[in-house]
Amino acid sequence: MDAAKRKRNMTRRANELYWGSDESVNQIAERLDLSKSGLYGMIGPLNSGLGCPICGAEVEYANRTARDRDELSCPTCTWEGAESEAVPLSQDAADAAYREERGLADGFDQDRTRIMLGSTLVGAAVGFALFKYIRRGD
Repeated sequence: MDAAKRKRNMTRRANELYWGSDESVNQIAERLDLSKSGLYGMIGPLNSGLGCPICGAEVEYANRTARDRDELSCPTCTWEGAESEAVPLSQDAADAAYREERGLADGFDQDRTRIMLGSTLVGAAVGFALFKYIRRGD
C-alpha cells in the first residue's frame, strides 16, 4: 500500500472514530498513534445533509462540540445557525457533496459529457455513412 493510500485510510479512520464514537480526542489519538494536533489535522467537518437558507450549499458541523450544541455553519457563505433554520438540500448541492465525499473531481461530469458527445458524433457519422451507402444503390 502506498503512502497516499495509507494517509487516506488513516484520515477516514480518524474521522470515523471522531464523529462516530464518544471517545475523547486523547483516546482516539492514542489509539491511532498520533499526536493530538496530528489528529485534529485529519478531522474534517461533518456534513449535515441540510442546506444553507442563504446560498443552498450543504451546511456542516465544524466539530463535535458544534454538533452537540446544534451549531451549523455554511462553508460557502459563512451563514451560521441551528438545524431548525436550515433548509432541505437541493439535488445539485447533494450531488456536489456526494462527489466531494467520495473524492470525485468536478471533472467527473466533464468526462461523462465528453463520452456522450463522442458517442453522438460517432453515431451521426455512422448514420451519415449508411445514408450515403443506401443512396448509392438507387
